[in-house]
Amino acid sequence: MRKFLGYGLVVLLSAGLLGGCAGKSKFQNKMKGLWVLKSRTLPDGVKVEPPGISGRLEWFPMDVDAETAHVSILTTHGNTDLRIQGLHYDIEGQDRFTVTSYLEVGGGISKNPGKAYHSTKSFDSGSISEEGSTITFKHNKGYTFAFTASNLTIQHQDGTVDILEK
Repeated sequence: MRKFLGYGLVVLLSAGLLGGCAGKSKFQNKMKGLWVLKSRTLPDGVKVEPPGISGRLEWFPMDVDAETAHVSILTTHGNTDLRIQGLHYDIEGQDRFTVTSYLEVGGGISKNPGKAYHSTKSFDSGSISEEGSTITFKHNKGYTFAFTASNLTIQHQDGTVDILEK
């Protein structure tokens, strides 16, 4: 009887563990964490590195199924330009996402600084693709996040490229 109960417990635990993993986004573990800005290459080819620029992006999964994430982006350029953006990502299956921007200070993700502060929501969506070890989030508004191992490349609409490392 003890042996039967022992096997039953193992089967129940295994089923619980497997069921707990079902439906989880396969992307979140590769993206979560703190990414630090290492360089920005402007459209004219000029490369800016710290201390001329600094920044970080934090990707924080918000639910057990790993289908939502909070993303905070902060960059500074020189002594006066500060950009902050707060985003909420909803991952829809393995190939689509929607994103809500709920806070922008100084232009948010854009490379063009401004003095504006926006707390109204704006929306975007896009596609997710995976090629080899690279996961790419292509936003309909024209920018792209490409996660490869411990590197993140952000391609802006105007051709500016940010390189971040975990």
